[in-house]
Amino acid sequence: MILALVTVFLVNLAPAFMPPTWSVLAFFLVTFDLPLLPLAVGGAIAASAGRLALALASRTWGSALLGPARRRSLHELGASLESRARWAPPLAMLVYSFGPIPSNQLFVAAGLTGMRLGPIAGAFLAGRLVSYAFWVNTAHVASERFEAVFEGYWHDAVYVAVEIALIALLVAFTLVDWPRLLRFHAVQSDRQ
Repeated sequence: MILALVTVFLVNLAPAFMPPTWSVLAFFLVTFDLPLLPLAVGGAIAASAGRLALALASRTWGSALLGPARRRSLHELGASLESRARWAPPLAMLVYSFGPIPSNQLFVAAGLTGMRLGPIAGAFLAGRLVSYAFWVNTAHVASERFEAVFEGYWHDAVYVAVEIALIALLVAFTLVDWPRLLRFHAVQSDRQ
C-alpha cells in the first residue's frame, strides 16, 4: 500500500505527461489485490498532496520563469478571483475532479496566481475520493506489468495531444493581460 501511495504522490507532483492516477491505482488494485476503499481514500489523499506540492512549486519556481509584468498580471487575477468569487475556484475544482481529466495544469495555474490553495486542494480531494473509487473499481483493463501503465499512456496520441493542448492553454493563460481584462469586465459591468 505504501508503494502505491508514494507512486500516486509522485505521479501527481509531475506537471505533465503522467498516466491518470486512477489507472495507477487500478494497477495496484489488480496486481497486488489491495482493498479498494483504503486504496481509493489513500490515493485521493496522496494525489491531493502531490497536486498541492505541484501548486506550491509552481508558486515558487514557476513564477521565477515569468517576467515581473506576467507575475503581477497573474497575481491580480488571483486576487480578483479571491475577492469576487471565493467559492468559484474550489467549486470548479470539485466538479472538474469527478472526471478522469488531468488537473496538473490547473494546479500550476492556481500556484502561479497566488490563490489560496487549501480550498482548491480540499475540493480536489473531495472529488477524487468519489471518482477514484468509481474509476478504479471499473478499471478492468489494468496491465499485468507496471511499466505498461506508463508506456500505454505515453504512446497514446490522444493523451499526448491532450497534455500538449493543456500545456499550451497554460502558457496562453500566463500571457493574458489579466489586469486589463478585469478592468474591461468591470467597465462593462458598470455600464449595465
